[in-house]
Amino acid sequence: MPTVEVEKKDLEKLIGKKFSKQELEDALMYVKGEVDAWEGNLIKVDMKDTNRPDLWSSEGIARELKGRLGIRKGLPEYKVKKSGISAEVDSGLKNIRPKAAYAIAKGVKVTDEFIRQMVQLQEKICMTFGRKRDEVAIGLFDLDQVHGNVRYYAADKGEEFIPLEYKVKMRLDEILQEHPKGKEYGHLIAKFDKFPLLTDSKGDVLSMPPIINSAGSGKITEKTRNLFVDVTGFNQEKINTALKIICMALADRGGKIESVEIKHKGKKLTTPEFGTKKISVDLDSARKMSGIDFSNKQFLSLIRKSGMVGKIKGKKAEVTYADYRRDIIHAVDVIEDILISEGFNSIKPEQVEMDVIGHEREESIYLDKVRDVCVGLGLQEILTFVLSSRERQEEKIGLKGEKFVELANPVSLNWVIMRKRLYPEHLGFLFRNKNADYPQRIFEIGRALELGPGNETGVEEKEKLCIVVSDRRFGFTQMKSVLDAVCSNLGIKYSISDSGNPAFEKGKSGEISMGKKRGVLGEINQKTLNEFGLEMPVSVMEIEL
Repeated sequence: MPTVEVEKKDLEKLIGKKFSKQELEDALMYVKGEVDAWEGNLIKVDMKDTNRPDLWSSEGIARELKGRLGIRKGLPEYKVKKSGISAEVDSGLKNIRPKAAYAIAKGVKVTDEFIRQMVQLQEKICMTFGRKRDEVAIGLFDLDQVHGNVRYYAADKGEEFIPLEYKVKMRLDEILQEHPKGKEYGHLIAKFDKFPLLTDSKGDVLSMPPIINSAGSGKITEKTRNLFVDVTGFNQEKINTALKIICMALADRGGKIESVEIKHKGKKLTTPEFGTKKISVDLDSARKMSGIDFSNKQFLSLIRKSGMVGKIKGKKAEVTYADYRRDIIHAVDVIEDILISEGFNSIKPEQVEMDVIGHEREESIYLDKVRDVCVGLGLQEILTFVLSSRERQEEKIGLKGEKFVELANPVSLNWVIMRKRLYPEHLGFLFRNKNADYPQRIFEIGRALELGPGNETGVEEKEKLCIVVSDRRFGFTQMKSVLDAVCSNLGIKYSISDSGNPAFEKGKSGEISMGKKRGVLGEINQKTLNEFGLEMPVSVMEIEL
């Protein structure tokens, strides 16, 4: 969770209201912020919402509180003029760092607190939202030292400029080896033959994204009045969001925002562009889920406090929200914002009107029966993670072009997708236990997820049984006997047809049909065993429950 430092007086000035310590601590609950410490005028706020990078500065907190406290209602509005400045993005950056977004802010009054907040906001966005500059890197420059249009291109390693905090020119490869920021972030681009570079029309270097700004235009001082903002990464929507957050903070400080026209592969893109999105909310569901019997008028009022606007259409509300709000995915997210605006403490608890006796779900009873059958067959239960990687779920088992339920912001390449099948995870389990005694006979009853457009969430969840045996004397015939035993005990009828699964031996595998349920069994082929670093033969059975 990011911890944001704010000056009380500066925050009050941005909000336009003075607070006592207790009043401010209570108000910060609107942004899911808890005060960690008071150090004179300095407040350290622990922000509990990792999906709202727009709140990670004094400007963002003030913007949100102005809405929640009724000082400003509805959507925050930001005007953008055309600057007349353009940026050329080189196609040679395709595999290095291909996307960029730019903006200009004029008439900004730079103070010590302004610099602290901008540096803090940059770092919080880059480290958390931008995954340590891997997905988002931000640079601020003195516009008065930038000459004309800019060019973002793939530069030779031998090109030189004076990096920030240095006084001599350094080659780009030297910066990665010797500059502190180069040592810290150099791994993001070190493997490429060329490095990203941003220059102006005179060829003067602004920065080497995502490593370091230049010592010239890249240094912001109290004399700076006009700023040039640069954001780079891999996903245009994500870097556009980061750019808008920075621009909003600059505008809240009095800056006049101007756009930059980006030219890339013959196409043009203008940034920043502040837009909106819409979502439909069922009012009866909102009342039931929130526990508040609000009128339509009250709903619209709460929506405005949340920084949105709405229109009532029958029993539904069409809610319009700012497009930088990446946390709004479902109507439930809007209902949560309504509760925050209303105040959780104002919701009166209700006594349960009916006593109920709990009992085990039918699904759990059924799965326990499956589990008992497997234990009776001499199998040992294991648990593997639902999160997986494309390498295990696709490449190592010989599949291509698979579609998965993916994480938007994965922390590691090992945990990028939700598994569609269990047996690749079990093959990885066998590798980690290849020095244990054989035979190894394991099973798991676990959840697998697939894209399902017919579902409300777009995701279909399936419970699966996977049995894996690693034994030289165990093959297709023996695994079919295990399938017979499982299905006989569960009262399931099945049929087997030929399988073209590339992970299995031809002629020693099959596709299982059990009504609408599907499965697979067979012997893992040598190529797949090699991919997982396994030496002993392995047989697999996996069915939907």
